Amino acid sequence: MKIVLLFLLCFVPLLSPAFEPSKIFGTNDMLAVNSEATNIPLKYKSLVNAFGLMSISCTATHIGNGYVLTAGHCFWVGSELAQDLPCGEITIEWGVRQGLPAYLKSTCERVLFAQRSTTNDFAIIKVFPVPEAFVEVELSRRAVASDSLTLFSHPQELPLRWSGTCTVETNLDPLLSPTTLQHKCDTNPGSSGATILDAATNRIVGIHNGGRATAQGTGMNYGTFTTNPELLTALKSLGFN
Repeated sequence: MKIVLLFLLCFVPLLSPAFEPSKIFGTNDMLAVNSEATNIPLKYKSLVNAFGLMSISCTATHIGNGYVLTAGHCFWVGSELAQDLPCGEITIEWGVRQGLPAYLKSTCERVLFAQRSTTNDFAIIKVFPVPEAFVEVELSRRAVASDSLTLFSHPQELPLRWSGTCTVETNLDPLLSPTTLQHKCDTNPGSSGATILDAATNRIVGIHNGGRATAQGTGMNYGTFTTNPELLTALKSLGFN
């Protein structure tokens, strides 16, 4: 088992775009969120305890009642929708910020739904204990070009970083699927699974999956829309609407 795991880890860059080198466009806009979250816009302050640092080097978001969103590739799932997988060895630390340790550590009870295909890269997991904060999910409106976005994540397993704001991009990267949510909010390895928020409503409109950036600043970051049928159906089956 250890030999197989080492083999997989050696080939992570080939299997998972989200583990590529940094995806920074222009200047690096990622800001370390301070312990009181006073260095970010006030409208986001109530959300910061809903973001979690996963023990598998991904970022997670609590969406209520112990349900958590992240990326499917964090669990090595394939193109077929996977359901009810064990995950008890995985933990999530909530509220880790600059100078502030986690206020809660949860264990993953089950991976309820997960998929990684050309159009979807998501996982919904159930955790316990349940975090105190959560972020609402947008299921009725698909994000469209020029919508303002924002993103919080744990790149390189660091305390929480805020990527500032960006927009839904219309200049589609030819190497990425046109069905993905494309954006240029800065990310780094470990940002995989971070939720992409509508910067105006604070509701989740996507899940960050990966990206590519060249030395010339071209390329794009991308994610899965929350309104994609498979993810939408899964969330509605859990009572979200």
